[in-house]
Amino acid sequence: MPELPDVEQARKLLHERCVGRKLTQVRAASDSIVFAGATDLESRLRGRKMVGSGRRGKQFWLEFSKQLVLFVHFGMTGQVHVKGESASHYRKIEVDVGADWPPQYTKLELQFGQLQVAFTDPRRLGRIRLYEGVASESPIVSKLGFDPVIDPPSPQAFAEMVMRRKMPVKALLLKQEFSAGVGNWIADEVLFRSSIHPAQLASTLTQVQTNELLRQLKDVCGTAVAANADSRLFPKEWLFHYRWAKGRKQPAQMPDGRAIEFVTFSSSLR
Repeated sequence: MPELPDVEQARKLLHERCVGRKLTQVRAASDSIVFAGATDLESRLRGRKMVGSGRRGKQFWLEFSKQLVLFVHFGMTGQVHVKGESASHYRKIEVDVGADWPPQYTKLELQFGQLQVAFTDPRRLGRIRLYEGVASESPIVSKLGFDPVIDPPSPQAFAEMVMRRKMPVKALLLKQEFSAGVGNWIADEVLFRSSIHPAQLASTLTQVQTNELLRQLKDVCGTAVAANADSRLFPKEWLFHYRWAKGRKQPAQMPDGRAIEFVTFSSSLR
């Protein structure tokens, strides 16, 4: 699933290419799962000028004239394509654009004059919604927790937030109402670098542990965003490069020979 850095890469790309441009054509697939009314979306967006963008966690949005906001959530396999440019670096995306346009699995196509943008979603778990008003005031955004890049809490506030939760610390990090944008690989990376077992109850962490957890959370997310979500540029010592070997014949291990163990545990929320 695309996580915070991948979503920020998409937002940044569209912001740089589309702000100040007028939407000349909008085509939305008839998909009631992805959209809440494709025809309505087309008519309301067409002719608007893109004036800005934003992101919180895995949710990003495009701002258009007269306070119309287009919210986009990638789900498991969502992706943004700009015609004539290479796609994002997310390692599990399944769409091959080739010479065809719009790409296969396109759910929404936006045309800003000669500039063409497509949102694809093979598994149909993404969501595209329109909202009138200020994006930050939308329930889509207001229900989310802190963003590790935009507004991380202070060490003391973070410790208090963590220690009052009687649930596995990884499950807490994955809870979008707690830390928006964190998915499996970020949670694993942060916990690995913090030397904290993912199944340890959050309420049992010490102040020293929560301080390190917050530091690593900000560092991992910030580093991945600075690399524009291109995993080829992630630090070579990161667990990220070696954690995808589950199910292969050769056991997963770090470069120094340490074995990587895949564990399953209850993630009940309390």
